Amino acid sequence: MDRAESITTAASTSEGSSHGPAISRLPVEVCERIIDYLAAGWDTGHVVAKGEPHLTTLTSCALVCQDWYYLTWYHLRQRIHLRDRTDVLSLSKTLRAKPRLREVIQQVVISGGSPGERQPIRHLGTFAAMLAGKAPRLSRITIEDAEWTIGSVRMDDIGFLGVFSSIDVLCLYNVTLSSAAQLSHLVSALQRLRYLWCSNVDCLQKQHVSPASLPLNCASLKYLDVRWVAPAVEDLFVQISRASRVRDLALGVDGELDPSSAASRGQTLLDASSTSAEVVRLDIDPSSPVRDDAIDATVGRFSWLSLAPRR
Repeated sequence: MDRAESITTAASTSEGSSHGPAISRLPVEVCERIIDYLAAGWDTGHVVAKGEPHLTTLTSCALVCQDWYYLTWYHLRQRIHLRDRTDVLSLSKTLRAKPRLREVIQQVVISGGSPGERQPIRHLGTFAAMLAGKAPRLSRITIEDAEWTIGSVRMDDIGFLGVFSSIDVLCLYNVTLSSAAQLSHLVSALQRLRYLWCSNVDCLQKQHVSPASLPLNCASLKYLDVRWVAPAVEDLFVQISRASRVRDLALGVDGELDPSSAASRGQTLLDASSTSAEVVRLDIDPSSPVRDDAIDATVGRFSWLSLAPRR
């Protein structure tokens, strides 16, 4: 991650040369404003697509010279993507060498490898154990394109996430769990968690979740976004909703909304949140053959609807 540190500009070389005119340089303050302006158009809160123009330009700025490399730190290192154990070890080494970066990191993405391909995330445990206490401003963890197999991540290592006292957002996208208890344990470790997103989350477990396995801190959750998740995961969210005071609920709907089918679990989740929810969004896959009367029967008194493609 420190490869760019060795890169210097031709300008610096020219200035030290005995022949040829010196190349004028912009004041550092001007360069800093240029980089800040570029970064203002980059939304780090969303998944960044390959070739995103602001990110591409910022990356190019980091390669201009050593001064510009350091000026891009704050923006490029706010969001760290870790695809394997090697990335985690490299990040740990960087934070030891550059303690200043510890205050910069705000988001970490743990992925199983290639986008859209779910692969094991053994490095989740490595990250939790090695980086505990080294990212005081980390507020958001995203797990995506991942397969959380039994035994691949030690539950003791997940417990180290409790040291990250600023994390209040957890997102799971395109993830396969072995059991809903893994998600419950992960939520429990994040004591300040307030926002929980789950989209396209499968689960090999088929049976219902025991109330005894509920996260101890689930009462603190205020925002739940549940879109196209496995029955066992949805059952866990139902129990969490009953034990918490969720203010904002987003629910993804796929297939026929027939109260006699498995889709009626969506109604159960709506009912579980009905006493506390102030905002409810029902996101319907455009390809889903949902009828207007089915929506009325399922949503009841909630009226905020939207059409949203599956991620």
